[in-house]
Amino acid sequence: MKKPVFTLLFSLALAFSAFSQLMYVDRFEVPSSFGDENFIVIPKQAGLVAFRVQPDKGLNLKGNLQYFLTDYNLNSDSFKEIRIKDGYDLTGYDLEEDFLYILMQKGTGATSDRYLIEIDLKSEVAKEIPLDNIYAMELQEFFVLNRSAIFMGNADLRPIVQIYDIADNDLITIQGVYFKDTKILQLKKESELGVLDLLVSRRDKYKMKQISLLTFDDNGNKIREVVIEKLENPDLELVEGILTPIQNYQQAILGTYGNRKRESYQGIYLADINEFGEYKIKYLTLQDFPRFFDYMKEKQKEKKLQEMEKYFAKGKTPSIKPVFSAREVITLDQGYLVYSDHFLATNPRYIPRDGAYANEAYRYSANRLMMDQTGFGNGRYANSFPGSRYGNSYAWQDQGEYEFVSSYFLFLNRSGEVIWDSALDLLNKSTFIPSKYGEVSFDGEKIHYMYLDGIKMYMSYVKNGEVIFQNQSFDVELMNEEERLRETQEGSLSLTHWMDNYFLLTGKQKIRYLNSENKEETKEVFFLTKIKVDGDLYVPEEDEDLQKK
Repeated sequence: MKKPVFTLLFSLALAFSAFSQLMYVDRFEVPSSFGDENFIVIPKQAGLVAFRVQPDKGLNLKGNLQYFLTDYNLNSDSFKEIRIKDGYDLTGYDLEEDFLYILMQKGTGATSDRYLIEIDLKSEVAKEIPLDNIYAMELQEFFVLNRSAIFMGNADLRPIVQIYDIADNDLITIQGVYFKDTKILQLKKESELGVLDLLVSRRDKYKMKQISLLTFDDNGNKIREVVIEKLENPDLELVEGILTPIQNYQQAILGTYGNRKRESYQGIYLADINEFGEYKIKYLTLQDFPRFFDYMKEKQKEKKLQEMEKYFAKGKTPSIKPVFSAREVITLDQGYLVYSDHFLATNPRYIPRDGAYANEAYRYSANRLMMDQTGFGNGRYANSFPGSRYGNSYAWQDQGEYEFVSSYFLFLNRSGEVIWDSALDLLNKSTFIPSKYGEVSFDGEKIHYMYLDGIKMYMSYVKNGEVIFQNQSFDVELMNEEERLRETQEGSLSLTHWMDNYFLLTGKQKIRYLNSENKEETKEVFFLTKIKVDGDLYVPEEDEDLQKK
């Protein structure tokens, strides 16, 4: 198979878009037709690694794992191919230090054969690791922690987690999670500490929910268990939870809480856990969110605030409807930024489950490959998220539609006191993808919030809680002035926050250019574009009267 020729496009000066608050910095291209698979692109130390499984042409079961590396400036001179076993496809991945792990699976069922490819990105040596003894599970998440592969899935409608020691060929099944009416809300690894955190939800015989934080070492030994049982109000329960990193033996869980047996959200909680496993919970409601309704038009917001004041005066806590979901927690020295989405599940077949909306399984790892191989667009790896936690893939409501009302940001100090809050209007945009709507860059003062809608990018900017601008649109542009964009494949586009105030846009395009003989040609490429944002460079449009003058 002929290897693609790479092209690096760069400019001595930054390529400015029509608005100076967004700048195209670097671009990298790989020849790739619109019918090819998309590359999955993930950050690594000092740059990026991109990979995909590309089937051979023709009606056969053969294919190659292709990958390349870039530095921070998108420079690259590497492209590698590894022949994979016939009939296998990529179903999971992880990056651990300088090793890239690709999980291969034959078929999509619980009993499918699997094996692991381990790639040393420094030496470029690849190894195949058999996985013959892994329990037959419907896989939902895959990690590697210090040369131990971790598999999470469902078996007999119960969650199961297994740890496979790659070096010693030992397999351990985690104890304490394989129970009926149990769900794993989050699986999180701490590579530096060599531990695995499981946030588990289960109901007792009285149907009361309890949340447990279980911590294991990479040998499967339980080293901590924190159980959050009954809340102060027995009519309330924790809906979801997101774990923060462990820092100085301290850790926190943040998420939404609401009424039992009803999809009625009350607010956001912060459970602060100390080194002894003791915890304190702080509950925050709409009374603590003065700017929650800032996405509304002024008259509508004023009416809503008056309605809220009547609730507060009676000592009542109004509910947040329809769905209020914590998407991401950014941890800084001074506190936590909680990013939540407020949206409506508009599909008539939508069924709320256990106080949470049906398609929240993306939460395991928000921007990772979907485990049951269902994707969107022409490439399976575009805009993807993990598969259903509710058993068989047929239970996954992949035909749901979601109408996004607003994104809400809550900045808390370590004690759970509100520093500021802010809300952005999402214009009731609809999508079939239930994952978080946008990508966030936050430095403790400035929020740059970006999302894709079709083939346009949109950016909002919040500074110390004040919305400076929102929903500014930007076209996807080229950096080489001698080229012309002919077509962008919408389903291939992916926009992610990379680092600091840089975002990464990837996808496939058709581009017209002049060859060495000065004749026009068209090329099809998979591209990576590094984007720098700076909301302080925004210049408001002049009002109509000034424009007329």
